[in-house]
Amino acid sequence: MEIMRRFFLFIVMLSFVSCSPASRGKSAGEDYCKCDRKDGVMEVAKCKKKILKENKEWLENPEFEEAFWKAVGDCE
Repeated sequence: MEIMRRFFLFIVMLSFVSCSPASRGKSAGEDYCKCDRKDGVMEVAKCKKKILKENKEWLENPEFEEAFWKAVGDCE
């Protein structure tokens, strides 16, 4: 029973880490970078606009915003 409790606690802690504003910001920034792979300037612009629009509320969070723009700055 103790093993199950520890496993459950581990899963809960992992979910908090993976859903933090910083991890969401990094993920959104990586999606923003993927827009550059689209064909044509208009498709790239539409993709980036979509990402920004989907994350409009989150971009007001300083932790999210910092991670987002760091990920965008690290685009390959």
